[in-house]
Amino acid sequence: MSIRHIIHYIYQIIKFICAIIGILAVCVLGYLWFDDKMFCLDIGKIYDPIQKVCRDDCLTWNNEIGCVPITEENIEKKAKGLF
Repeated sequence: MSIRHIIHYIYQIIKFICAIIGILAVCVLGYLWFDDKMFCLDIGKIYDPIQKVCRDDCLTWNNEIGCVPITEENIEKKAKGLF
């Protein structure tokens, strides 16, 4: 086996590894880009899992109540840790 064949073999291995890394990077970026719940939290909104939309009119999301509206009373409750 000549040095030329060895270099070609190493080149093919490196090309394969780069392709795998590229595919994994695209998958991770796609997951991060299309994950609606995390995107809503990143931009400071609340994700509504029932309507599947980002809401900016909710203080928080409660599984019992749903959307907790933004009011002075609810803001004080959240500050005390009641939500």
